[in-house]
Amino acid sequence: MSEYYKRANILQAMSHPVRLQILEILSRGSTCVCDLIVQTRQRQAYISQHLMLLRKAGVIKSTRMGTRMLYELAQPEITRNMLRCVLQDHQSNIPN
Repeated sequence: MSEYYKRANILQAMSHPVRLQILEILSRGSTCVCDLIVQTRQRQAYISQHLMLLRKAGVIKSTRMGTRMLYELAQPEITRNMLRCVLQDHQSNIPN
């Protein structure tokens, strides 16, 4: 049963419009918070809160590159497939 809780936590982490947008951006490759701020038009603190939640759920991971923290999908293929299902009516550029 614990595996179902883990999966439900992942789905819950993805269930916010800004987090879906962040995941769509990350589906194209790793990026830093500064790029996410520009692309989402949201404040840095707001983006950081969403990134923390996604990271805790295991949906994304982070890597330090000098002074920047880069974020990327933890399981790119699985997340991309889920995004394709969720965003099927939306004109997105989710890579294969």
